[in-house]
Amino acid sequence: MIAIFSRPLSSSLNQLVGLMILGGGLLYAYSFYDLYQHGALGSLWRRGLIRGYHIFLFVAGLVALAIALLSPLDGKADSRFSAHMVQHVLLAMVAPALLFLGTPSPVARAALIRPRLRAVVDRLTDPLIGFTAFFLSLYVWHVPAVYELALHNEFVHALQHASFFYAGLLFWWRIIDPTHGWFSFWDWPPAKWVYLLVAAPASYVLGTFLWGSSQILYPYYSGSGALADQRLGGSIIWIQGWMFLMISMLIFFRAYHPEQEPA
Repeated sequence: MIAIFSRPLSSSLNQLVGLMILGGGLLYAYSFYDLYQHGALGSLWRRGLIRGYHIFLFVAGLVALAIALLSPLDGKADSRFSAHMVQHVLLAMVAPALLFLGTPSPVARAALIRPRLRAVVDRLTDPLIGFTAFFLSLYVWHVPAVYELALHNEFVHALQHASFFYAGLLFWWRIIDPTHGWFSFWDWPPAKWVYLLVAAPASYVLGTFLWGSSQILYPYYSGSGALADQRLGGSIIWIQGWMFLMISMLIFFRAYHPEQEPA
């Protein structure tokens, strides 16, 4: 079964990924063109609802995807566990967050104007679903037998990367909410802060386990320096937990920093 999809499939998948990234960029550009055609772009810009940094962040998200899947990093991941972990962080944490941060609320609301579609997104992006998807993608794919299967089977490998990316989309949607108000994060003010604080230990535990292991957990990477590289990969996942913690602190201080009294 492992040999059903061999390495030649990789080039086809890369082409598909490239087309999807290009398609995302074109769709984003068209949304701005559509606003311009309806005479709304200038007004939204003057009101501050669309800014240049939106474009920068969205393009940065597409670049993060390209670096993860189309750059030499993808080739390095075939021989370096740590490179593979960088891929996973880019796919699950960096790219989804940048794409959402780069989507202006008028664009997000226009895309979800249909009530049925909005209801589906509302259900799929429930915080519990987002956290569960992130947790399962992080731990299930790092079970040695499952991880090894992904390394030997190109189709499963593509499924692994897709699951990290889509789990990241589900995880970050309610935290960032590109629509700015259509999708509430429960009815408790510090919910986002606590949500990220709870997510951080998931990365800490896995990263610490990989870093502290005295044996090579993934034989695919066996060879000179494999154990040191595995520990480096564990450190990268551990740093991901720190990123969650830092973001949660930023959310907390932004939301609860007392306003200065006027002089």
